[in-house]
Amino acid sequence: MNIKRLKSLPNTNFYNTIKSYLIYLQFERRLSKNTIVGYSYDLLKYSDYLTLKYDIKLSGNIKLVQIKDFIKFINSKNNLNTKSLARLISSIKSYHQYLVNEEIVKENPSEKINTPKLSKTYPEILTVNEIKKIFNSIDYSKKFVLRDLAIIKLLYSSGLRVSELIEMKLTDIRWEENFIIVTGKGSKERYVPINNSALISINNYLKNLRPSLASKKTSKGYLFLNYRGNKLTRMSIWNIVQILAKESNINKKISPHTFRHSFATHLVQGGADLRALQEMLGHTDIITTQIYSHLDKTTLKEQHKVNHPRG
Repeated sequence: MNIKRLKSLPNTNFYNTIKSYLIYLQFERRLSKNTIVGYSYDLLKYSDYLTLKYDIKLSGNIKLVQIKDFIKFINSKNNLNTKSLARLISSIKSYHQYLVNEEIVKENPSEKINTPKLSKTYPEILTVNEIKKIFNSIDYSKKFVLRDLAIIKLLYSSGLRVSELIEMKLTDIRWEENFIIVTGKGSKERYVPINNSALISINNYLKNLRPSLASKKTSKGYLFLNYRGNKLTRMSIWNIVQILAKESNINKKISPHTFRHSFATHLVQGGADLRALQEMLGHTDIITTQIYSHLDKTTLKEQHKVNHPRG
């Protein structure tokens, strides 16, 4: 969110309600920073356009035809893809529904605007054997191998997001309980179990590599460090995963998030309860988690096709 821009907005009801809505998203809905930035970007374009073209000062004066005009203008100017257009419309509709819920206005003028339906795209999943192949293909002669092995084992064991992994501190590990404390989106904390294999690899890294990387000035208790003693970046994790994937000769597009998807899918295949999985993944809405039950069915169909004699 561009704080300077928000502070410099004109003092009209329209702009003020957008600011209050973004504050609501941040502190009450506790959405992630990136999500709020997206909403902010869309809504400031929206308010600027309606203010300049229609001199809108009161949010209650916005008409359906004006909203449609803005969407048409942005779409023709930027040639938005379906996903970007859906996000834009969703931002506008959510803002107007907020105004109704807060009794600032009586009606939602955007209610009749349809959000484009997005085609379902399922994420890439690794099989259990492919996961084992990555672990077994690691070159133990490399300098940072203990750290890199601990990272991918933790990713697969816990289903962490990369942003959560790089923020992990030494104090976030509960060794005796086989749990880690994860700070997720919106600064929400959750407890996630991890297996012994991941714990052993982390402990090996902590004893035999991290002490040589750590710096009193820069390490600040972060679990995974680079050669300068700083915490790793998202790009660092991506590079580590890419190198390990290449060494294993698996012909799939593999990213750090692939381990999260694989973690969730394999748990569902093993009979895990979706509510428990939702808690482990840190999903706010179980609808997000339900994709993994669909993925499991897709995997079953693929296995049937490949292995059944009349598949």
